[in-house]
Amino acid sequence: MRGIYIAAAIIIAATLGGGLYLLMRPRAEHIEEGVYVGMKAPDFTVTGVDGSTFTLSGHRGEIVVIEFSTMWCPYCTKQIEAFRKLAAELGEGVCLVSIDVDPSEKPSGEWVRQMGVTWFYGHSPEAGILYKVTYVPMVIVVDDEGVIRYRGAYTPYDKLKLIIQQLGG
Repeated sequence: MRGIYIAAAIIIAATLGGGLYLLMRPRAEHIEEGVYVGMKAPDFTVTGVDGSTFTLSGHRGEIVVIEFSTMWCPYCTKQIEAFRKLAAELGEGVCLVSIDVDPSEKPSGEWVRQMGVTWFYGHSPEAGILYKVTYVPMVIVVDDEGVIRYRGAYTPYDKLKLIIQQLGG
């Protein structure tokens, strides 16, 4: 019986902690622009392999999960698998984006289809430079106000889903 009370207390504490985080986090208009956690994400526009364009500022009000990657990276392939699982579950308010940053090789639409990518996939070594990408995959999560809330290497599905849920997505 005691275990039930402890579990309930943990759940209540986690819920209250998440709510307090959402209420107490700094607002985007008071934050310096930059590429690290807690900074306002710099805007960029990328052309997709299908000819469409993605502009980060056009997705204000949504949580944006960006994967900087290359076609030759095995961990990037694993990251795409995590994104595929997320894409199948996520509803409105969350946007997935993959950007290939390899300056020597540009992905084709055929390769993207073979990988099962259903979200925006673009190519921009310049975006990689802007975001100081020094390894791949690099995952950036931008909240609905344009602030970077996560920056890391390969991030498994469960962790990405938790981050998105904590941001209200």
